[in-house]
Amino acid sequence: MNVKSLIKDKEDQKRRRKFLNFSEAELEALRPDEIELIIEHFHGNTLVRLPASEISFFEWLKKVDRPVWEDLWSGEDEDAYLVSVDFLREFIRETPSFPICDLVDQPNYWFTFRHIKPKGIEYLQEEIRLKVEVDEELGLEELFLLEISVAPTDIWHFCHRHQIDIARMKKAIEEMVYKGWIVHLPNREDLVKYIDF
Repeated sequence: MNVKSLIKDKEDQKRRRKFLNFSEAELEALRPDEIELIIEHFHGNTLVRLPASEISFFEWLKKVDRPVWEDLWSGEDEDAYLVSVDFLREFIRETPSFPICDLVDQPNYWFTFRHIKPKGIEYLQEEIRLKVEVDEELGLEELFLLEISVAPTDIWHFCHRHQIDIARMKKAIEEMVYKGWIVHLPNREDLVKYIDF
């Protein structure tokens, strides 16, 4: 993809709409270094509309966990779903998504590899790796542990991807904390040191 040409097109789009919109196909065609060039060009003064798949996710979230949705989008034009251009890199990851890690009124359930405690790493390396090698089905907690070892995620995106009830997932998180597999930091102030985007 010609990034200079794309940036020019997006400059025109920004003049017309006041924000940028990237199709799923455009995002899939961009390499990480190209995304960084786009972010650098528009950094500090540009909003981007969430990709269609994320808008669909947030419409689902609005129905299944309205308080979390309101914590994120209250006071915003709920049809816009606009975020900083700096989040563009989050939409080309292995599990592209807008990270839910900055909730104020609701507890956060966002996890990364750094949330996994030594017991969790041991279980991941011994038990889960073996199950994956022999193609054995993973339990809910095991699947979540595996996923956060690969890429940061929140329970809402995880539940949406795997069609899991959110209350069931919250209980699974409690159990993982009890087993000493992970640390759960529900307050946004505690999560800051784990966020690197």
